[in-house]
Amino acid sequence: MRRVDISYDDGILNKESKYMVGVNDGMVFKKVKYVGTKLFNGKKMLVFETKAKKQLTINPSFHTFTLEQKTKKDKE
Repeated sequence: MRRVDISYDDGILNKESKYMVGVNDGMVFKKVKYVGTKLFNGKKMLVFETKAKKQLTINPSFHTFTLEQKTKKDKE
């Protein structure tokens, strides 16, 4: 039997784009820039950067929504 790898990452997040990120405890992080993923104990984590240049790492298991934020560049 051939093993089929199924990816649940549809590439819905674009690097360098800004998003509003909500987690399952009700916390919302606004206008954070998606910078990619990193591994933590073998599990992929979502990595964002805040306006203050702080790193925000989200465990996808607790992630409930992402809303793309329009930037000045998008409006031009």
